[in-house]
Amino acid sequence: MSQSTGVTGQQLRSMTLAHYAGSALEPLPPDDAKEYGAWATWRYRQRMVLPKHSNACPSCLRENGGRWLLKWRLVWSFACVRHQRYLISQCSGCGSALHRVWPGDPQSWICPGASRGLGLRTPAQPCGRDIPRMRGKPVRDTSLLACQRHIDRLLDGPHTTATEETRDVLGALYRSMQDAWSPVRPLRLPATDEAVHRAWDRYLAPGGSGERNRPLLVAAAVKIATEAGPDTADGETGASGHARPNWGARRSGQRGEVELAANRFGGRCRHSGCLAWVPAGHGVVLGDTDGWDTYCPRHAQAFTRRARSREHTGPDAFTEPCLRFLDARLREEEQRLGEEDDDLLRQRIEAQRLILDACTATVARTREGRSLRYAVRCLLLPYAGHPDFRVTWLPRQGENPARSLVESVAGEEGRGGTGRG
Repeated sequence: MSQSTGVTGQQLRSMTLAHYAGSALEPLPPDDAKEYGAWATWRYRQRMVLPKHSNACPSCLRENGGRWLLKWRLVWSFACVRHQRYLISQCSGCGSALHRVWPGDPQSWICPGASRGLGLRTPAQPCGRDIPRMRGKPVRDTSLLACQRHIDRLLDGPHTTATEETRDVLGALYRSMQDAWSPVRPLRLPATDEAVHRAWDRYLAPGGSGERNRPLLVAAAVKIATEAGPDTADGETGASGHARPNWGARRSGQRGEVELAANRFGGRCRHSGCLAWVPAGHGVVLGDTDGWDTYCPRHAQAFTRRARSREHTGPDAFTEPCLRFLDARLREEEQRLGEEDDDLLRQRIEAQRLILDACTATVARTREGRSLRYAVRCLLLPYAGHPDFRVTWLPRQGENPARSLVESVAGEEGRGGTGRG
């Protein structure tokens, strides 16, 4: 074909499933493989490939002139991020599969299936429906769109992830999806789009469809695997011998623990000088003003240690009277919190706990210590009517030690910016 068309062999290979070999699919057999059917065996072993047809986004076919994307042959593609619609896998009229891979009519945007007849016989004429005129279900679940965006980045770039790391992420996701598809213990589907729920209910119903590779069922399995999948500890292995990742958020039974986002798609540790690969389902994801970054467990512990309030075993945990008074009031609010279960109140209590911890670790005579204690006096204002409240704890008018600290930092930044200019 290269001699006939003038297209290089590498370009021809990139038009086939060999483009994903070694990353999303298993590595190709060697070119000098002597055994009969080595390439056919490789093709047969790819469980995440549609063997005889392809999914499609009708909006993309309508815009690009009927060109079918290679990634639509992969089960990993269940939605179109650009048009925010789920891919379709069958004709809306005759119900047949789309774009059969064997040679046929050059008009690939026409449904190749046979139209339904009125009797038992199937008519010989093809269906002939225009695939670009069909419409997929809209995707309103932002988390599923984010998952598809991550998967597309792993499949087609930008190639910031090594091929073995891509295989690690997709392999972990594949094993978790197998747990979701298991008929022995069907898992609960989290809240998502209604079309995905209906497809999942039909799959679990007695005599339901066994075709797991349809886009809506793949979306349901991805949703379960990344948000409600089996949560296991690091190093735990399943029956297959592979480590089962914990896809859910990091939670703790102790009240006041900060919940961390799940590392669903792997990544490199963003700590300075580390750059270790963090497999999917391990490590944590921490957010700041620049976005969300992945950290390995060793460096994530240094970050999260500051975000947890320490255990206060009794009234002697604090030596200063105002700190002990605020600690006692927070304990009372925590007891009422168990009855109300207010998330906003829990976050406010945790923030005040962090200020208390910072006060105990800071010398009161320093500028930072004075600023923290001024903040504590401001937090005590709602309890001014308490019988144990002292008037000396009221914040003094015009005294705000933090103001000078903020103004000095802003002045230094302004001078630095002038110098750079």
